[in-house]
Amino acid sequence: MALPHRLTTDGFLKKDLCWSPDGKRLLFSYLRYGRIIVSVREEEGSFKMLTEGPPQFEASWSPDAKQIAYVYVTQSGTDGELDLRRMDADGRNSTALIDWKKSFEEFPSWSPDGTRLLFTSTRSGNQEVWVANADGGSPKMLTNDPSLNQHPRWSPDGARIAFNSNREGSQDVYVMDADGSHVRRLTTSPGLDLAPCWSPGGKRIAFTSNRDGNYEIYLMNADGSEQRNLSQHPGMDHHSAWHPDGHRIAFVSSRDGGFDVYEVEVG
Repeated sequence: MALPHRLTTDGFLKKDLCWSPDGKRLLFSYLRYGRIIVSVREEEGSFKMLTEGPPQFEASWSPDAKQIAYVYVTQSGTDGELDLRRMDADGRNSTALIDWKKSFEEFPSWSPDGTRLLFTSTRSGNQEVWVANADGGSPKMLTNDPSLNQHPRWSPDGARIAFNSNREGSQDVYVMDADGSHVRRLTTSPGLDLAPCWSPGGKRIAFTSNRDGNYEIYLMNADGSEQRNLSQHPGMDHHSAWHPDGHRIAFVSSRDGGFDVYEVEVG
């Protein structure tokens, strides 16, 4: 395996990596100043904070890179909820997308054609995968299982959805058709298999797993075959994101002390 290239050096906690469609900007959530905010790294290495105020995280680019969907923490007295909002790519014009009361909405993911938005919600009393129009309208629940269903992501052709769920015991990676049918289990490890991420061509899936006693980045074919440890390091490696060129994966690692973003070439 090629040695990872370090993209950040400040050591602050980062998560929720997401490349822009042109591969020149990298969104991530950033724990600094006592709160989580959404930031963007430009190709030349500069940083820009896009949000401020309450915690905001799990940002996702629209396919045309003009908008960003993200999670916003809304406080109401001693209670709180997680809502979905969207903003322009420069951080301006933030508006509500999904703001159902008394529920948690997370993990927004735009469909490849930009017309729909995947997310999870506890609106039904359990964390399920939902889909709505890009403006938040016509929401529909896609999963219905008394388990944690998390981190849904569209396949590049929009025909399938990968997600992780503990419906059969441990957290494993599953895939289903875009309408919620034909759910198939792809991993069966005794550890936690989390946060699946499709390669740009749709032939492979990267995910995070602690199956070997440490959190690492793994790769597998889209049918679940040929699972292998990509990062192979005693540090904590997680939050993978394929570069649009299909040859690189960015991830967060503690291998040099803090939590920074690294990038590795994949064959």
